[in-house]
Amino acid sequence: MTKIERGLLGDLLADIGGRLSAPTTICVVGSTASILLGQPERQTPDIDIWGPESDFDTIALKRACEQAGLLFDPRGELDPDAIYLQILRPGITMFPERFAVEKLGRFGNLTLVMPPPGLIVATKLARGWESDLEDAAWWIRERRLSDADIESGIAAIPQPENQDAARENLFLVQLIAGKRKP
Repeated sequence: MTKIERGLLGDLLADIGGRLSAPTTICVVGSTASILLGQPERQTPDIDIWGPESDFDTIALKRACEQAGLLFDPRGELDPDAIYLQILRPGITMFPERFAVEKLGRFGNLTLVMPPPGLIVATKLARGWESDLEDAAWWIRERRLSDADIESGIAAIPQPENQDAARENLFLVQLIAGKRKP
């Protein structure tokens, strides 16, 4: 299974940005932001972007992705070695439709932004997979997130049941991150 790590991610983004003829902004969610910011040993098979906080020409971005060797917003079953850019939209995801963004960097005509770190942590806490809890602990340590930062992110999640799940996992992650004593 092909995985995107920091070096490959930077190369792919530079390739895509070099192929775009107009300024394009994508809001990366999931693991892409933490990989770019140096989370050790983190890999992913995809680049998830949040559609409402992104600004792109669909045809131009699709063409640039395909020329760089990525699938663009695939649907259905995928080859295990496929790497792809996935566009997330409001609905089943835990992100609010709109939120403030933080600039991550620019790669040619491609600018990357991300959600506030507290919101990233909140969505990872809500899903609660082992890798999500490790990611959340990394974000808390890396950005020195306060309880208020994380609570603000949790409160922004649209579904009450996902807010509850995030709050349930918060104490455990604070233990992992070293912010709480057992």
